[in-house]
Amino acid sequence: MKSKIFITTGSVLEFDCLIKIMDKINKNKKYNVVAQIGKGIYKPKNITTFAFTKNINKYYDWADLIITHTGAGTTFELLKKNKKMISISNPKAIENHEIIKKFEDLGYLLYIPFEKIEKNPKLLGDKIDLILSSKIKFERYFIKKSKISKTILHFLIGKNY
Repeated sequence: MKSKIFITTGSVLEFDCLIKIMDKINKNKKYNVVAQIGKGIYKPKNITTFAFTKNINKYYDWADLIITHTGAGTTFELLKKNKKMISISNPKAIENHEIIKKFEDLGYLLYIPFEKIEKNPKLLGDKIDLILSSKIKFERYFIKKSKISKTILHFLIGKNY
């Protein structure tokens, strides 16, 4: 059975350069790849695509691996689901990747600047294979319960909750 990869490029900027590289990586249809391409216009031959969906969670749940832009919202959603994730910077975006790098340092995801993939597209294919064969493993992400809201309520109202 083919491994399932979901790519999400976000909704703000197109990320056709990533989709083109993934289309080449999957030229032999080694993987079952579905991509949410947002504002992208490139039509790949080896990847199933759609622009937007109201239920992106079904694709997150379906995938064995998710390749995503470095958006914080998407990253946190995927961390909460403990999904295997490759986060790739979009060269058209002006983003601070410090938080993504920190999550990589903690072992939650793999971060690859797009420039590295652009210079060596095989790098992405190699990393995909290593992750799917469990040669690269990720830490489980746990959400710690915060007591701050209870503390604020106690301060404002004077009652324990």
